[in-house]
Amino acid sequence: MATPWKHPSTGVYYLRRQIPEKLRPAFDGKALWKVSLGTKNGSEATVLFLQANAALEQRFEEARARLKATGSPCPSARDRADELVAAYFQGPEFKAGGLDGDERLLLARLELDRGLWNATPTGCSSPAPLPDQQWWEMANNAALFRDHPGRKPTLGHAPGTIWRWGDESFRLDARNQQIGRLINQIARHNETPPTDLPEGIEAAIKTYLDAVPVEAPKARKRRPTSGRLRPDLRLMELFADWQGVMQPSLQSAHEYEGAVRDFIDFIGDIPVEEVVNNDLLDYRDEAAHLPASMPRADRGLSFTERLDRHRHSDTPRISPATLKKRVGAIQALLSFAKKQKWISRNEGRDVPILGYSKSGAAPRLTFQEEELQRLFASPLFTAPATWKRDRLVTDMTLYWLFLLGLTTGARLEEVGQAMVADVKTDSTITYIDIDDYATDPSDDGKSIKTATSRRLVPVHAKLIELGFRKYLEAVKKAGHTRLFPDLVPNGFGKRTKEASRSANRFIDRYVSTDARLVFHSFRHGFKDFALEAGVLERIVDQICGHAATTVGGKYGQGVRLAILNRELHKVDWSFLDWAALVPASADIDWDTLFE
Repeated sequence: MATPWKHPSTGVYYLRRQIPEKLRPAFDGKALWKVSLGTKNGSEATVLFLQANAALEQRFEEARARLKATGSPCPSARDRADELVAAYFQGPEFKAGGLDGDERLLLARLELDRGLWNATPTGCSSPAPLPDQQWWEMANNAALFRDHPGRKPTLGHAPGTIWRWGDESFRLDARNQQIGRLINQIARHNETPPTDLPEGIEAAIKTYLDAVPVEAPKARKRRPTSGRLRPDLRLMELFADWQGVMQPSLQSAHEYEGAVRDFIDFIGDIPVEEVVNNDLLDYRDEAAHLPASMPRADRGLSFTERLDRHRHSDTPRISPATLKKRVGAIQALLSFAKKQKWISRNEGRDVPILGYSKSGAAPRLTFQEEELQRLFASPLFTAPATWKRDRLVTDMTLYWLFLLGLTTGARLEEVGQAMVADVKTDSTITYIDIDDYATDPSDDGKSIKTATSRRLVPVHAKLIELGFRKYLEAVKKAGHTRLFPDLVPNGFGKRTKEASRSANRFIDRYVSTDARLVFHSFRHGFKDFALEAGVLERIVDQICGHAATTVGGKYGQGVRLAILNRELHKVDWSFLDWAALVPASADIDWDTLFE
């Protein structure tokens, strides 16, 4: 008795049957009939195999009947057309993770109804009918179809309703045009040009669609569950559930979603319960071939398309840390699903990434005194008259970001997102209140890294001497609410992405091209200089917003602002040429720079 055949590499089950020699002309001369059952689950494959095998036996019987009646097992052109249409709307997925026949019928009816509605005098559907390529991609990616806004029926009609309207309702030849769209899909499904389809394909499509009853879309059947198990849970559904519970940042959500879509493109939209460890290992091995960077146009390609285009290029490959992020996203989702008891086991463990370590391959360096001297002797600090204002990040903003980074050790995002209202004065001490709240209702919010990051940071007297208070007044006078109004959020809400690039390019130009020397190096350097000056470590941690590293440092509410200010000024910056910087800043007309 024939049984399902399991592919040794992919684990997907197939129907494989020898075709009787006399019947082979009816099967394009093939000796072997092989079709994917679209599953890696053995129990499910057994059921699907019986169905597919019965359908094949029916085709054998029909071929034998034709052979007896006409001397040839081959069907007529119309018979072949009917078979192609029926196979498209009743057969299994074209590839793992795609739509089955029932779902392809639903998609076709939605698309044809939308196209025909647009061919009426007042029709204008939203969304518009899909181009051929997008229709094909959606037919082979169930996750895309589930997210598709076009699943909402046109005008609220059950899919297939508008198809039943009379031809007089549409522009001339509108129905044939829509049939032509469907013919293109059937041709691609059979991996043949539309011109090679049998005669009568148009009539076969019309007959089939006219005969199938119009009804409301059927939901995907759920198998009986045991307790909290969700055997039909798919990866995109899991991602949406994870996002709703974990509330990740926009950037993290974007990275996770990208990893999930790539993983689905690689293994198919199979149930999460069926993901096995080898799937992640294979995905890791393939993803390692991705380039570290690629043209913007290529970023919209699918995972497999990006691999095909760049696998053999000479471009450097993604780093172990980036590869860990990709695989780690899938691992995190599987771990989340297991903790929720939605899957019976977590197959995401034990996926090592060669070359990856939590400490990172290239730790950041600390600025040395001579490097800081070169940086602050550059024209940005000694010749403000040369400042550029026609850049995404102005030289004026870079000027203050560098000085604040040097004298406070603050993170770039912390000072870059500061509001004017965050700069305050207590007695004679000017300070920045670093927090994660916003005083303006229209503001899009701020963020800090950890709870210990909320703190008061004194502004060094040298910055006051360079005109920081005058700069602040100019910002207010210009009507801005942001301390650095030219820093605008990117697509993930981060205001300092471009500032980080600009600052690091500046460091490359005037200090060193060593990739480990970056703006964040100020933070490491400040702590070293402060400890060398005799500032207690717990006070340094409070100024920098670090978590306390000693048991005693974890108690108490922190030292008072006056003490912070006194200790901050113990740090010795005398090796810098302040005598050149102060006169240069005296000539700056801050108000004019905001005009």
